[in-house]
Order: sequence, then structure tokens, then C-alpha cells
Amino acid sequence: MQKKLRYWRRRFKKVSSVIKTIFGMPDYDRYLEHWYKTHGAPGVFPMSEKEYYLFALKNKYESGEMNRCC
Repeated sequence: MQKKLRYWRRRFKKVSSVIKTIFGMPDYDRYLEHWYKTHGAPGVFPMSEKEYYLFALKNKYESGEMNRCC
């Protein structure tokens, strides 16, 4: 039973990540995965979820670039 529950949780996270990517929403879980793989060091911590979300919004809307799909 636990294996099935873990399986469905992993599947849900992957689907959620894909949906967020499609709609251009910030994906904190993916950020954390990347951060720990490339920037992680003892005594250095990633942004909190709130900080990351605000950073992503600022980067998206205040970058001066066109932000549209078509």
C-alpha cells in the first residue's frame, strides 16, 4: 500500500511540474532540486518558497522583455 501511495505522489508531482512549466508558473520543487545539485554548500541555504515566488514574479514581469506566448 505504501509503495502505491509513494508512486502516485511522485506521479502527481511530475504532472504538477509539467503543468506549472506550461503555464509559466514558478516551480519551487524544481528550483530546490536544481539548487542542491549545482549550488548547495554547507552553511548556504536556498531561497524560501516565498522569496523564490517573489523573485520569479519580479523576474518575469519586471525584466523589460516581452512576456507573451504569441
